Amino acid sequence: MDAIRIVLACMKKADYDYNLINENDKIAIGISGGKDSMALLYSLVLYKRFSKINFEIVPINIDLGFPNYDSTLMQEFVDSFGLKLVIADGKTVYEILKEQQKLQNKKILPCSICSRMKKAIINKKAKELGCNKVSFAHHKTDAIETLFLNELYGGRIATFEPKMFLENEGITFIRPFIYVDEKEIIRLIKERNIPIFKSNCPNDKKTKREDIKKIILDLNKNFPSSYDNFLTMLTNEEQFNIFYLHEEHKVLNNNIYFKKITEFCGVLDENQYIKVENEISKKSIHYHLFKDNELIGILLLSNQDRAYFIEKIWIKENRYLIPFVFALYKEISEKINPISFNVKQNKYIKEFKKMHFSQKERGSYRLDMNPRNLDQILKKENLI
Repeated sequence: MDAIRIVLACMKKADYDYNLINENDKIAIGISGGKDSMALLYSLVLYKRFSKINFEIVPINIDLGFPNYDSTLMQEFVDSFGLKLVIADGKTVYEILKEQQKLQNKKILPCSICSRMKKAIINKKAKELGCNKVSFAHHKTDAIETLFLNELYGGRIATFEPKMFLENEGITFIRPFIYVDEKEIIRLIKERNIPIFKSNCPNDKKTKREDIKKIILDLNKNFPSSYDNFLTMLTNEEQFNIFYLHEEHKVLNNNIYFKKITEFCGVLDENQYIKVENEISKKSIHYHLFKDNELIGILLLSNQDRAYFIEKIWIKENRYLIPFVFALYKEISEKINPISFNVKQNKYIKEFKKMHFSQKERGSYRLDMNPRNLDQILKKENLI
């Protein structure tokens, strides 16, 4: 089967699964000149024809200030689709990267800084041109490599998202190639004679991602099913099972503990104890307090920029309120610091005042304290 048919089928599935492209979208595409972005441009033009979705394509290339930059041939290819290549000015990027390379004493330019700056430049230019979406050509292979990079160097299980809304910029970021295998992109380039342009980045082929790419290729040679299984893993919600899903945090020494509720079916039972509006439920983290496996407390917590807000709370007996809130505060502050806990006027406000909550404004109270002092307070209150 022709590569373009496979690529378009993958794009259609991604569009269906993640609602990527809609009627009257104006989509900026980051064009570097490499195989991935050139294939994305070519494929999106065809996808527009066969999907019958009316959307506009705006190709954008960034002049990053690297030596020997020339976009002439790239412009000619874009022109062949009746489109205009927009050149975004990023000439200062190379100088900034060289400065950071010296400051960090690195052998190569810092890729992470470059990546953030490129996205910021593309987003800014897209906004200027009235685009509501930005698309990059990250594909299935990139997603797997990013997963490995985060696991090996970041200690986290994560890869990039198929779609995300960037609130500060008011732009939606999409990745239509999320299901496309890199080998199909290579095949598409050859079959359709799509021009590609050598990268003028000094780091080309010298990054950690290149090392990971070799590891994954070796794995695939020895375990041929592993490659497809990595993508299956990223979408296999039913069998997602890691330690944090089973955390139960001790509160007192008499069989009291709390845990985060990660399955929404568990949240539905809350309405038996406390009235929870759907909007509050969706934006909150749900914590349940148990004693000997009996539910004795519910707390809904939202957060924004290290400020946590107690949206709803129910407690079977008031004597459990102080240890519940303090233990939760301590557990979060040990991972993220500094933080603040905030609560609005409610039926438990007298208890909150006892808990070192000070009035921030009328009807609103805040707990601002060093988490190291929590054990002392709990001992003083005979709670531990």
